[in-house]
Amino acid sequence: MQQALRLFGFLLVLLLPMFAWATPSFDEYFERHSAPMWMIDTTSGDIVRANAAAYEFYGYDDLEQRNISQINMLTPAQIQDEIARARDRSANHLFMRHQLSDGTVKVVGIYTQRHDVGDREVLISSIYDTSEFESSAERHYIKSVEQQVDLQTAALIAAERRTRWISLIAISAQALFILLLIMMVIRLRKAKKDNEQLIDALSHQNSDLERLGHVMAHHFQEPSRRLISFSQQLKRDIVATASPNTAMAVHFISTQSQRLSELVSDVQRYLSLGTVPPVFELLDTQSILQDVYQTEDLLAPLRLESELEISTPLPRVYFDKKQLSLIFKILLHNAWQYRCKDRPVRVVISGLKVGDRVRFRVEDNGQGVAPEYRKQIFDMFSRLVPNNEEYPGTGMGLALVAKALRKTNSRISIEDGPQGGACFIFDLPAVGSEK
Repeated sequence: MQQALRLFGFLLVLLLPMFAWATPSFDEYFERHSAPMWMIDTTSGDIVRANAAAYEFYGYDDLEQRNISQINMLTPAQIQDEIARARDRSANHLFMRHQLSDGTVKVVGIYTQRHDVGDREVLISSIYDTSEFESSAERHYIKSVEQQVDLQTAALIAAERRTRWISLIAISAQALFILLLIMMVIRLRKAKKDNEQLIDALSHQNSDLERLGHVMAHHFQEPSRRLISFSQQLKRDIVATASPNTAMAVHFISTQSQRLSELVSDVQRYLSLGTVPPVFELLDTQSILQDVYQTEDLLAPLRLESELEISTPLPRVYFDKKQLSLIFKILLHNAWQYRCKDRPVRVVISGLKVGDRVRFRVEDNGQGVAPEYRKQIFDMFSRLVPNNEEYPGTGMGLALVAKALRKTNSRISIEDGPQGGACFIFDLPAVGSEK
């Protein structure tokens, strides 16, 4: 029997080419088939081809211009899942609810197979109406829907679980952040309280020191005046009869009492810069400079030896008049005090407006200041030479200048002058910056 079957199969293979002329082509088979058939693009879901039976069954005139999602009652995601299953050959017999052109919904059975047509991957489907055995088809469809529901339910449960974990992490992070903020606020409040206590203590200390300074300056001034007065009287009375030692002692008392008086005066002036509020007004800088140079007794030696040079017109400034006069007086006196004895004194002053400030330069051809001492000279009682008759002074001049400038956030610095001496540079508010 098996041998007979093998022989029949062999004869059938030999005889098939003889009947090939009678076998229809695929296109003829597809178009003439009595069952509805169509081709669906696996990527887009578009119906790319449908036979006459499909047009007659569904009733759409534009069936080949439609997408399967316009006919299938499943969701787009479910449709894509079913196409993927058919493409992977894990399911080739499906049951679906399809909507016809008249609105009727039919449960249909679908046999489907994946094929490549040209460069396009399609599903070739044969469709049949399940009305004659609806109960069986309905059970298959319900089972299919239940599978989809189960898949979606599992996906929702997984998404809910992920959302729960994300929410838990977010809440934990938020709680930690709030805790850190609370700790920072507590620390900031404590630091603020400590700062307020420190500021209050420093304020009291500064007030005490300032009051002590004024009291000391006031009480020292009177004894220094009396020392000067009585030393001068003593000098007049014994000028002819005193021994050299006595005369030297009287001279020492006179000069030191004079220095003490000047020192107390400079301290009082320095303290007043911090207590007496400045009177800001628009000032003609060049006029004030000329007035200081021509009228100040301290600058008389400088006037006798040289003329003041103003290299550029000096812009007007917004500043206190008394303090501006004090600044010019101290800087001009310094130029004379620390001049070079082997050449005539030369002082050049210039001013340039830069933005809302005026930058002044006071240049001389004196001894200059070494770079390592250029910050030190602005401290109180700072002197780079010993106090003697050749270089008298208290060491408070440049400290007074620096403090007066600090009222307007100004600074003073020093560099080498083009004439070989020192060049003091400072800035003041220009006219218009007061607004």
